[in-house]
Amino acid sequence: MKKYERYIDRFFDEENFENVKLEDNSGKEIEFEQVAVVDYEEKYYAILHPITKLEGVNEDEALVFLIDEENDSLVYCEDEGTAQAVFAVFYESLEDEE
Repeated sequence: MKKYERYIDRFFDEENFENVKLEDNSGKEIEFEQVAVVDYEEKYYAILHPITKLEGVNEDEALVFLIDEENDSLVYCEDEGTAQAVFAVFYESLEDEE
């Protein structure tokens, strides 16, 4: 596992594909696969696919987290509109690669 100066630096390392482990509100560890980092409205968001089964989340779903650079952390994006916009930017970037 590569060491980073800040926790969030792993998301900006294009060569890093390591899974990410986060804790939910109850302290349960959840493992995520890194899907993408998206620049949206001058903020960065991480799209993460849960490997650990999550209640209310389908196996093929991914979640959006704000990369909080000031606090060196990830914050779950609860705003559905922002999450949908982040996914739209991500899907557009995939089309541009084709």
